[in-house]
Amino acid sequence: MFLWLPVLIWTALAAFGWTVLRVLPNLHPQYHYRGRLAIILSLPAGLIALCAIQIIEKNWYTESAAATLKFVTLSSPVDFQTVTVIADRIEIIHWTEWAFVIGLMILMAGTFLFAFRFLKQWLGLKRLKESLHLNRIETLHNLDKENRRIATDFNRGIYLAFSEVDIVPVTFGFRQPVILLPESLRNNSVKMNLAIRHELTHITENDFISHSVVLLTQLLFWYHPLVHLYKNELADYREMRCDSMVLSEGDVSRKKYASLLLELMPMPVINKELSINMAQETSNLKKRIQMIVQNNLNKPVPKRASLAIFAIALLGTAIAMACTDLQTQQIFDNEELNLLTDVDYDGTRGYHQILIFMSDEEQAKRHLNEITQLQNLHPGHIMSIEVLKGDAAIERYGDRGADGVIQINTNLSEESYNRVLATLGMNQVDLSLNNPYESEEIFVVVEQMPELIGGLESIQREMRYPETARRAGIEGRVYVQFVVDEEGNVAYPRVTRGIGGGADEEALRVVSQAKFRPAMQRGMPVKVHYTLPIFFRLPESERNQTIQPATSVNIENPTVLERELKAEIQRTGNIINGRILDSESNQPLAGANIIIDGSSIGASTNHEGRFTLELTENESLAIIVSYIGYSRTQINL
Repeated sequence: MFLWLPVLIWTALAAFGWTVLRVLPNLHPQYHYRGRLAIILSLPAGLIALCAIQIIEKNWYTESAAATLKFVTLSSPVDFQTVTVIADRIEIIHWTEWAFVIGLMILMAGTFLFAFRFLKQWLGLKRLKESLHLNRIETLHNLDKENRRIATDFNRGIYLAFSEVDIVPVTFGFRQPVILLPESLRNNSVKMNLAIRHELTHITENDFISHSVVLLTQLLFWYHPLVHLYKNELADYREMRCDSMVLSEGDVSRKKYASLLLELMPMPVINKELSINMAQETSNLKKRIQMIVQNNLNKPVPKRASLAIFAIALLGTAIAMACTDLQTQQIFDNEELNLLTDVDYDGTRGYHQILIFMSDEEQAKRHLNEITQLQNLHPGHIMSIEVLKGDAAIERYGDRGADGVIQINTNLSEESYNRVLATLGMNQVDLSLNNPYESEEIFVVVEQMPELIGGLESIQREMRYPETARRAGIEGRVYVQFVVDEEGNVAYPRVTRGIGGGADEEALRVVSQAKFRPAMQRGMPVKVHYTLPIFFRLPESERNQTIQPATSVNIENPTVLERELKAEIQRTGNIINGRILDSESNQPLAGANIIIDGSSIGASTNHEGRFTLELTENESLAIIVSYIGYSRTQINL
């Protein structure tokens, strides 16, 4: 999964947040602390939300991914030839794979080193705790009244110990928090209670938990400099916030509290990473003393307002990350590759198909790894792959195929189709959720075919030549396949052979609005498959020159042409196989109707113009071939 885009978004927002906080130094430390905490925690939170949305989409919304796919048609499959065609670029894949492996190894090595360092400090902290003589803090005889109340009201036991070595007071542990003070404070009741009040504030504010989550974020994103910057500044403002909370209480002397901090300045700090020290650095103590002397800290701490800032910063950043496109790099790659699919829901063609239109050589290099990975799939998943280049690609797909077209035919099984999609970096789809033919009885051949109300002129009047196609000089037929229901409405329309440039979408739009007299079978209206070819043709004066926008178009009307069909038919016993083509261009005609004269036995051609009929008796007969816009043809067998 490519996470570079959400991490990049976090980087931009974190940099902006840091800049804002830096230009507002006089804000209450509570704002600085919670603002920074929200931003650093939003990094894992945003990625978790992104993964959760992806899982939800995969399980409940896979049909939406397929709904946006355009449909095109593959021609006759040929043998697998991807390796031969692109062998001269295979070396690029090796460099790409090595770069990925090296990057992954560096990432894992850094994570391992940070994890090892944290584990070492945790074991040291555990040994320290085992060496201490711990007592419940309430048993301390010279504990002041407010500290005793705070400790008693806390829902977990708090333990206290004294170190024979002079150290900065420190707190660690969640389930059983421990406060460790230097022995030098034991005999000074005032300073000891001030230090305990500071550490109790850390415990009641659950600072050890938030600190642990920050450390986990640093472990996972050790490579990001802003994570380290926020983590270090967070430690400073955590202590400054705690100072402000202690000094906001009326019974605390500001002078004595500053004197305590001065006394702690020369003392060493133990286990700075995993524990919460009263002073992380000497420079921090100087800044805190300056704040105590200069600022008015007697006013109430803005808890509610800072919590609101925390929630807004955390949720806003996380949502911005999670709402980036759920496929980030995959979707960008697919759009650049112009990857289109056509699912054979009714099985008439015999395979699902995927087309990749290449746009330039650099793009081909960038995506070559995904394409060559198809070789690693089980041979049963892919029926064939054909690579078209140069004139062959342009002849079949026009200018959009000028840089090459890769045609992939997959097995009809949903597993095979999704294996190929996954290899190409696309989401898998549940074909049963998108199959419009699965539970409906839809005829292919009927006694009376549907009739377009108003004729093809009614469609022609509504068509507009897309500006993109005009400018690119794109011409050709767009084949739209659909179902005419019992009321004559168009259902499940899709483009089975397109020409691009917006012509496919325009043909689909107009055909979707068409109205038919419904097909009849035994005197009853029924649903029937239907294919309609729409020919886009530019006027001679507009070809091979820059086209200016226009509101009218010149679209060839198939009913006027009455083109000739070409039928290639072979009969072997009771089996008839054939292919129906345009007599001039030799292009296959998908959706042509074939019916045995005098019967209701028939078939419809697939996307390659092929059909198969199985007879009950071996006798002479006549086959009637019809296709809208072409002369009706009879073949005697």
